Amino acid sequence: MDKKLDVWFAVVAFLIIVLGSIGGIVPGLILLLLSFVYPPFSKDFVGEVRGTTPQKRFLPVVTFFFVLWAVLATLAAAPGSGVAWGTVLGLVVVAFPVFYAGVYAHNLDSRLVWRFFIWGAALAVAYIFYDHYVAGHRRAELLVGCNAAATLLLGSLGVFLAAFYREKSNYKWLYIAAVLLNVVGIIFTGSRAAWIGTILIFGVLFWFQAKNKQIITVVLLGVLVLGAALFTNSYWKRRFLTIFDFNINSDRINAYAVSLSMMKDNFFGVGLGNFQEAHARYLTEEDDKEPLAHAHNIFLNFGAELGPVAFVLSVLIYGSALYMCYKIAKVKSHFLPVGAAMLAVVVRELFDATTSGLAVAGFLWFIFGLIFAEFLKLEKSNQDARA
Repeated sequence: MDKKLDVWFAVVAFLIIVLGSIGGIVPGLILLLLSFVYPPFSKDFVGEVRGTTPQKRFLPVVTFFFVLWAVLATLAAAPGSGVAWGTVLGLVVVAFPVFYAGVYAHNLDSRLVWRFFIWGAALAVAYIFYDHYVAGHRRAELLVGCNAAATLLLGSLGVFLAAFYREKSNYKWLYIAAVLLNVVGIIFTGSRAAWIGTILIFGVLFWFQAKNKQIITVVLLGVLVLGAALFTNSYWKRRFLTIFDFNINSDRINAYAVSLSMMKDNFFGVGLGNFQEAHARYLTEEDDKEPLAHAHNIFLNFGAELGPVAFVLSVLIYGSALYMCYKIAKVKSHFLPVGAAMLAVVVRELFDATTSGLAVAGFLWFIFGLIFAEFLKLEKSNQDARA
């Protein structure tokens, strides 16, 4: 492989991971747009994926149909919408260059990429503490808003836990401090769905690692910090308890119902990025509600904006990433917290749509590329073992 190309994608990986950890991926996206005109990109990476069986390249194949459907749906439902076409362009950039950059980065030097993740995770947590204590924000938000920040921090929590799994030296316990600080950072975002996601991560580790005393110790410490932070602060405690209050969450429940109606009424959706405008048309004076910017559910959001076909395809995309993590974790234990973090992100996105924005979507799809590359590597080793 051309050494200049190696350097090119190493720089892209650094920008995506480190800046993406705090939601600042614009420089990385500019480089990735340039990668469209870099000939070795499609020749080497797309060709590698084409050489696999359809079952193994499920994620990129479904992604291709999802992007194709987004273009067709926009032509049908919102041909004159600049917002819709701009969002489609963002989807193309994220789903192809970012994804394949993740695939290549893993194959280039997985250890270097892992270090980037550690740096990015540490930067994200440090920035959250700055945001809360220095900037004075009650809900810390990195560069992209408190809810998107919570999604990124769930990924960081998976990174620190995976690093704890991988580390063999006496420095291993430094990652415990990082995990606990990360949990506090997630509290600072005020994202109730992320709090549920954190509990889910620890629950998955407890379920699968009940006999591992070190892991259980980490889980118990994490739960203790989470519980202490939530129930010793009246504001956090009140927010946590409102998770189960249907009256307070009536706007979101209404958005779910409206999203289903949009899917039923619009086979091609209402246009990417046009949810709020469409939501306003579904509200009546009796509702006494303001139109929401999105459906507060990533799958329903895609369904409302691109139709029921996109809803199904989006479920398959996120589900396939979880499936690959599960398969890899059975062989490589450090992928268990990575998979748990991905599951936490998906569960969190049942109540929000942060991964539809470029700042978080680029970071997530880069990770999808890494997971996909690791999955292909695992499948190849299994084939060689059977041969």
